[in-house]
Amino acid sequence: MANQPLTRATEGTAGTAAPSAAGTGATRTRLDSAASDPATTIHSVADAILHTVVYADLFDYPLTAQEIHRYLTGYAAPLATIEEHLAHDDGLGQRLGSIAPFWFLAGRDHLVSLREERASFSQALWREARRYGRLVAALPFVRMVSITGSLTMNNVISARDDVDLLIVAARDRVWLARGLAILWVHLARRRGIELCPNYVLAEHRLHLGEPSLFIAHELAQLVPLYGLDTYQRLLESNAWVRDYLPNALPHEGSAGEIGGVARGGQRLLEAVLGGRIGDAVERWERKRKIPRLQRMAEVKGGMGATYTPDLCKGHVDDHAAAVHRRYLELLAAQGVVTSR
Repeated sequence: MANQPLTRATEGTAGTAAPSAAGTGATRTRLDSAASDPATTIHSVADAILHTVVYADLFDYPLTAQEIHRYLTGYAAPLATIEEHLAHDDGLGQRLGSIAPFWFLAGRDHLVSLREERASFSQALWREARRYGRLVAALPFVRMVSITGSLTMNNVISARDDVDLLIVAARDRVWLARGLAILWVHLARRRGIELCPNYVLAEHRLHLGEPSLFIAHELAQLVPLYGLDTYQRLLESNAWVRDYLPNALPHEGSAGEIGGVARGGQRLLEAVLGGRIGDAVERWERKRKIPRLQRMAEVKGGMGATYTPDLCKGHVDDHAAAVHRRYLELLAAQGVVTSR
C-alpha cells in the first residue's frame, strides 16, 4: 500500500456546537497514512475524542477524561480542552455516555462495572508480572523487559490471563535470550501463570514495523519494567507514534534495574556466552526454532507473525487486522465515513 502525506482539514465538525480549538493549544498532527486509515477522518478535537472512545470500546474499556487526553487520536490537545468538549459538544453528547469518572459510547454503561472487575483481576496479575519480569531481566543478553497487551491497561479478563512480554536482546542473541526466557515460561506455568515472551527483538533493530494506530497503541501502552535507556531508544526509533497519539509518550520513571548480584551473574554468563559458544548456541536455536514457528504460524494463518535472526514476533493471531476491521465498522455505526 502506498503511503501519502495527510494534511488535516480545517477545525470544526458539522452538526456540533463544539468550543473552537483556537487558542486552546489543540494542534492537528500530520500522518503518512493509507487512505483506509481511520485517522484520516479526524478533522477536529471532537472527532479525535470520538475516535479515541470508539477505539477503547473495541476492548470493552471506558475511559476517564485523563485517559482520553493521553490516548487522544491524531491531535495534541490539553486536558482542559478535552474536558470542555466532553461537557459542551452537542455531537459528542449524542454519541457518548458517562458515569463519573468514565466515558463510553452511548448505551455501553455496563462497561464501567466490567472495568472495575477486570481491574481487580489485574492487580493480582501485576504482582506475578513484576516477579517474572525481574527474573527475565536478569538473563544474559536481555536489555529491556516490558509488559504489553491488556494487562498494561488493567483490562485482563481473568486473574489467569496471559502476561505478555516484549523483550529487547543484545545483537546476535535474540534466539538465545528467547530460549532462556522460555525456561521461566515453563516454571511460571507450573504455578498457573501464563508468561508469553511473544515479542523479542534485537537492540539494533528497534523499529516496530509499518506505522498504524494499533502498533502506536501497543507502544504507548507498553510498561517498561527494566532497561529504561533501551526503552527510550525504542521510543526514538518509533517517533512516528507521536503522529497517532501525540499526548501518550512516554512512561517516565516506571522502569527499574536488577540488583547487583543478579547483574553480576548476568555479566558472568554473558562473558561465557559472548564468544564462539554463544554464537553456536544462537545459530542452533535459530535453525531449530524459526522453521518450526513459521510452520505453526502458517497452519494457524498467523499473518502477524514474523521470525528472522533479529526478531521473534509470535503474534500468530493477527489481532491488528481484526481490530482495524472492527474499528472501521464501529466508526461507520457512529456515522463516521471512512475510506476502505
